Amino acid sequence: MAEGEAIATRTDFVRRAILERRYEPDASYAQDLLALERFLSSRSVGMAESFALSNLLSRYPREAEAIARELGVRPFVPLEDERVSALVDERLRLAESRHPLRRLRPADPVSLFEF
Repeated sequence: MAEGEAIATRTDFVRRAILERRYEPDASYAQDLLALERFLSSRSVGMAESFALSNLLSRYPREAEAIARELGVRPFVPLEDERVSALVDERLRLAESRHPLRRLRPADPVSLFEF
């Protein structure tokens, strides 16, 4: 963070963690806390934000819990691998039903330049 730069925080926890420390926090840590705060205070979280939030939750579980408690929101449940895999499979089937790919028959010769 640049000196004199104003930081817009929503929670006292993040404000204290960034501004009231005896030593200056790592800039990436401060950015991660601000992102956690933003994601947790947001009503809707898209797929990409869910993955980013899941990553932040795994890196900073105590911080996330404190921020969620102060914001009065329920804890975020990260996407499970099985659920993500099922979603990817469903999307792939849907895409293939819209635009079927030409399948090679075992007797067809394989060419690197033929699609």
